[in-house]
Amino acid sequence: MNKDIFSNHRNNSIAIVVMIILFISVVYLPKSIWDYEDQLRDESRFRMRTVAGAEKLHYQLVKSYTTDPDQLIRVVNGVRDSLLAAANDSTYSYYGHQRVAIPGKSINVNYSDEYKKYYEELHLNLFKKMNPHHHMEPELVTYFLDSIRTRFDETNYIGSQQMDIDSISLSFDVSGKYDILYQNINTSMFNALTGSYTKYQNFSNPLVNGVMDSLAKNPTLRGRVEFANLYDGPVRIDFIIPFKYEENLEKTKLALKKQFVIDSYDSATYGDTLYNMALENFMNQIDTLDVMPKMLTLMYEDTSLGEITIPVEVKVDDMETALDKRRNTLYTMLTGYSEPSSFIANKVLAVALDSLHSPNVGIDSFFVDIDLTGAVFNLNLHNNIFNYYNKVSLEQTYYHTSANLSDLDWNKSAIEVVEYVASQLRKRSDFSKWQIIEASTDTFHVNIMDNFLRRYDDMNLKLYQKLTGEFTNIFNFAYDIVDQAEQLASIDSLDWSGAQVIVVPDDTILVDVFPTYLQEYDTTFIIPRDTVIRIDDSTFQGVWYRNKLGVTQDYLIDSLPFLSAVENADYKYDFNGTDSVRSYNVLEKSDSSRVEKIYYGANTYIMIFTEDSLMENLYRVADEYVVPDSMTIIDTLNVVSDEFVVGDQEKDLFMSKDSFGGWLDTMINKKYVKKELYTKYRFAVEHTKCSVTDIPYRITVRNNVNLTIESPITKPIETRRYLFFTQVDSSHGRIVDGEESWIK
Repeated sequence: MNKDIFSNHRNNSIAIVVMIILFISVVYLPKSIWDYEDQLRDESRFRMRTVAGAEKLHYQLVKSYTTDPDQLIRVVNGVRDSLLAAANDSTYSYYGHQRVAIPGKSINVNYSDEYKKYYEELHLNLFKKMNPHHHMEPELVTYFLDSIRTRFDETNYIGSQQMDIDSISLSFDVSGKYDILYQNINTSMFNALTGSYTKYQNFSNPLVNGVMDSLAKNPTLRGRVEFANLYDGPVRIDFIIPFKYEENLEKTKLALKKQFVIDSYDSATYGDTLYNMALENFMNQIDTLDVMPKMLTLMYEDTSLGEITIPVEVKVDDMETALDKRRNTLYTMLTGYSEPSSFIANKVLAVALDSLHSPNVGIDSFFVDIDLTGAVFNLNLHNNIFNYYNKVSLEQTYYHTSANLSDLDWNKSAIEVVEYVASQLRKRSDFSKWQIIEASTDTFHVNIMDNFLRRYDDMNLKLYQKLTGEFTNIFNFAYDIVDQAEQLASIDSLDWSGAQVIVVPDDTILVDVFPTYLQEYDTTFIIPRDTVIRIDDSTFQGVWYRNKLGVTQDYLIDSLPFLSAVENADYKYDFNGTDSVRSYNVLEKSDSSRVEKIYYGANTYIMIFTEDSLMENLYRVADEYVVPDSMTIIDTLNVVSDEFVVGDQEKDLFMSKDSFGGWLDTMINKKYVKKELYTKYRFAVEHTKCSVTDIPYRITVRNNVNLTIESPITKPIETRRYLFFTQVDSSHGRIVDGEESWIK
């Protein structure tokens, strides 16, 4: 007999409970972790905003930002506390220039051989990231590169090499692709001289060499210069014919029409037809005669007049310019570059025209071999051509060789150059890219990267931690301590190794306290929150007087056709018996009654009646021009406005008017209004630290005006939660010059 595994109900119940708990955990626990991650992220961003606000206050007081959170708190809060104290003391004022005390510090350091080695290693790493090269004059650079090329062509001259240049021993590396690097010089120069590009040496090199040789013989050669007899054979030009090339051919002709001068009468009479004829005639002559005509004679056939001879003048100079522009446009469509020479462009355009109906148009590339034996290049030689050639030689080839002195003291050079670059970048932001720096060991070309100061700051933070055994995120403070340690260690008469103390003396910061500082502090450190508030809004319905109307009850009811007798001696009103009616407003009526002014014959009546048309009262309007006899009693009715509705604020205003009549009704409405309220808080130490790591935010100040506040989390932090789950906290962003990265 098989055992029933479900017979043990107790075990089954426990298993079900466990599975339910696991299911709830899988759903609930990850969400709780995600919510906590969001909470930490939002808190960190709130704190970064707080630091940014505090920095603005610090700048207003000191006219500079600070990277030290301790100083930030001391200045911003210290001024606030002093102003509050001064407010309670009539003999004490804290406005204008004041001084805030900054206490000194004693920093324990261990300046060991291991630290010194680490100091040199970090400087050397940063130095090499700038690709340092021995600086040579342009003529020597050219000679050096040509010497390498000669040896490269003669033998297997690659890898680490050594050469003496002008009695200087240089060590350098030769790439296995040095011939390509060397050729890049001429390729770049060809592009600069012609605005075009080629990957073929037999095209670029003869022209570049011819230009540079001419300049070497005549350094003052400038402006438009023709170069001929440079080539002794064909060169290859590659191009692609676009799909819409034929369509563009026709479009580019349209600009040529404006160069025709046609008599105003003929132009107005025959319009575009005449210009199209001129363009066709002109293009035929150019294609067949290859001569620019000065005049064209068009034979136009008019249905009424027969053939008419119309002279057309061609603006020769302007047309030549327009044709050159069109040719360059078409050549650029084919190759992607400007034409290097009209001779070359015409050859390429001719091949393209012959190949227009090839099945490979728009897909495959075409090429043409052009014999340039008789080609002439008209080039514009600029004043800075030598500077550009030197720049290209350096960047394309020389910097790839890493040429430096054979006996270079790398550690000493690294420290000198790195510290010099850092000091220069702190003064000027444009000290970047390739620069020439003179050190005691050598003069270098270095390529200063955009993030050099960032790397330099990181280096000093590492050195500070190595020197003191403690972490800091204040890079200016770290730099000051590291710098002081180096200065003390360099004093020959001082034994400054091992455990030492660096004393940071007391100091004061001059602040300029302005009268509205307390208000700015309070508006800076506030937390806005939305609150829904209930408001009881009363509305009042009322009327006001217009005037009084004279009326009488002197009339015969039975003679009025708009009244009919009903039971109980009442009368019923029927407006069909009137000449006309209009609504009217009087005060003497009940809430449910209605009033109409009735016109019947020569008289006018005021009828007050109920909703079922029963007459409540009837008056005849008294004629103000007739003197009433003793039997006529004149009464008055108060004429009022249409009903109006006002709120609490307008109520007293209406009641104060002499013409106010009275309130008819009052209503109380419940309204819910969303208002933004604020909670003030005090700037505190925790606001300067990340909510996850408890490390101070990295505050960077560049040029005293560019402020960055960023999360200290550089890579995701994973924390084990509830055994099976992981909490991942990534960078919470940054604020750069007031722009929050998480808003983008």
